Amino acid sequence: MQNDALDAGIRPGGLRSKQDIKILVCYVLDKTGVKLTRTSLEQALISSQLVNYFEVSDCLSDLIAKGNVKAEDNFCVLTSTGKRIAAELKESLPPSVRDRAVETALNLFEREKRERENAVNVTPSENGLKVECKILGGEDGDLLSIALSVADREQAKVIKEHFLEKPDIIYSAVIALLTGNNDFIKDTLNRISEEKSEKR
Repeated sequence: MQNDALDAGIRPGGLRSKQDIKILVCYVLDKTGVKLTRTSLEQALISSQLVNYFEVSDCLSDLIAKGNVKAEDNFCVLTSTGKRIAAELKESLPPSVRDRAVETALNLFEREKRERENAVNVTPSENGLKVECKILGGEDGDLLSIALSVADREQAKVIKEHFLEKPDIIYSAVIALLTGNNDFIKDTLNRISEEKSEKR
């Protein structure tokens, strides 16, 4: 395959062919099975260091212009020809590239989903910063709302990242502690322990 793409910011084993990048875009859209915005799709491929930013943007524009991908309500959707490209040409890409791209895209999708369903606001206070963490519940009100005082932005950042990473476990832990349900507390602590073990 001709190396006709920019390679700035690409890790070893990344894609340096426009044709390969187009195949990868189609493959990711087909394999993830979730709705990805153009920004999310581009960010996933760029953050995985598999493609150059300008190249993936140009290749996606070309796929849309040729009818392989269509834009629906800001989401990228594969057409029948795009699905055929993904199915018939995926083997031309290294398995490690395909797997890394899909994993990165799904992780980004889950992160953005959590950020839509939860909110963390950091505001100045008399003694430092106030961090408000919320699990949004729509018209019926928030499912959970916690306000914490912290000394600096570094602490606020850590709290924000941890809250957005596992809001479901935090919610379970709060409910378990407030209701005094010992079995629920043990189950929640086990979940936390399992999460830590998986990251090691």
